[in-house]
Amino acid sequence: MHVVGTSRRRGAETFALELAAALDARGHDDSLVALGPGPDGGSDPALPALTSNHRIRPVATTDAVLRLRRHLDRAVVDVVLAHGAASARAAVIARRRDGPLLVWKRISPGAWRPVQRRWWRAIARRVDAVVALTPQIKDEMRGLGYSGPVWVIRNARHPDRFVTVDRASEGVRLRRQIGIADDTPLLGFVGNLSREKRAERTLDVLARVLAQDQAAHLVVAGDGPLRAAFEQEVSARGLEGHVSSLGHRTDVERLFGGVDLLLLTSDVEGIPGVAIEAQMSGCPVVTFPTGGVREAVEDGVTGVVLDRPDTALMADEVLRLLRCPERRERLGGDGRRRADAFSTDRVADEYSARLDDLYDRRTSRPLR
Repeated sequence: MHVVGTSRRRGAETFALELAAALDARGHDDSLVALGPGPDGGSDPALPALTSNHRIRPVATTDAVLRLRRHLDRAVVDVVLAHGAASARAAVIARRRDGPLLVWKRISPGAWRPVQRRWWRAIARRVDAVVALTPQIKDEMRGLGYSGPVWVIRNARHPDRFVTVDRASEGVRLRRQIGIADDTPLLGFVGNLSREKRAERTLDVLARVLAQDQAAHLVVAGDGPLRAAFEQEVSARGLEGHVSSLGHRTDVERLFGGVDLLLLTSDVEGIPGVAIEAQMSGCPVVTFPTGGVREAVEDGVTGVVLDRPDTALMADEVLRLLRCPERRERLGGDGRRRADAFSTDRVADEYSARLDDLYDRRTSRPLR
């Protein structure tokens, strides 16, 4: 059983859905649940939410844990795969001592204070295995004192919906949708509008680009706790005519197909799924050197990985790329040619083998 945080198709949830389908095709029997609904209270039918409470965190968390325990008691579950920290915490509390195996999929490094480290060390002691997107996350688990199995398995996506996108037609469609000229270059930001994603940095990049007499328009797809603050900053900086905030989108492949460059400005990342998706869509990525981003973006081949998190440096690279469409096209083409390296089918084989082995060692009988 896969446990995700919210009933909304964002990075971790999208991966969980795709991995579940790929494991089913390999003979497993997968189910999915979400701890709660999306930020707007909505729920995706493929990710049934355990609770409808999304506003009061302590109440919602307690309710989700109790409901997850009842769900585990009723269902026949051999392994729980918890995608992310919130899911792992809930699963650890909900699982009974004689319950199923628990695997924690660590998505990004933890910027933890000492008290938080003690809490996560206690959580780690109660999981049977860990999936780490990057070697850095594996090292962090060892630093917590975790001595169990840690499998380094990269992030992935099904490429089909991305590699077939027609960039020319999507570029025209997107510009008409937001009401700008056909020759205006588009910069993209896709992600949760939360503190660690640092979406406000894209505004600094945009302002610097515009100050160099280079036309550009920023398209932002995402929702989250800082959306209102982000949109207020757009107004405060006088950038309303140069920014389109589209909210949460389920058709991100069309967005990636329509923009000229993706900007990745996060403080914390594992291997960002948006970078994989953008490159599969032929959209070059300009990114800060955060987390395992170099695992996804090959500097100078499929995008640009900066030396440090500096919006002035990012603006300089964006200017160079906007003024050289041939280079953008080359980077985008190489990104598409590497799409199969990040296919969900590739990582599903490893997940299947690892989960089989973990279950065999515990029960001395096969998982399937």
